Amino acid sequence: MKSSTAAIAVLTVAVLCFQVSSTTLAVGSFGRCCYQFLNKALPRNKVMMYEYTGSKCPYHGVIFTTFEGKMCCARPEEQWVQDILNVGKHKDGIK
Repeated sequence: MKSSTAAIAVLTVAVLCFQVSSTTLAVGSFGRCCYQFLNKALPRNKVMMYEYTGSKCPYHGVIFTTFEGKMCCARPEEQWVQDILNVGKHKDGIK
């Protein structure tokens, strides 16, 4: 029960941070879109979850949410992004 409460709290913070930050992400009728991307790899152990940008966004991207509640955009074709996505498919806790 405590872990689900903590997870809800973290997700709530992530949503609030997302709404405040509009430089790299934008939300509209297309869903979440990325307009700026990370220039260097995000450490795998900082990633809590990920999602893909909306299908109608002008740029395809992966949106990572860190355990600190920050949301970052990355290009899905980069090797470090693929490494995180492949690990996430085999672990609980990451999408």
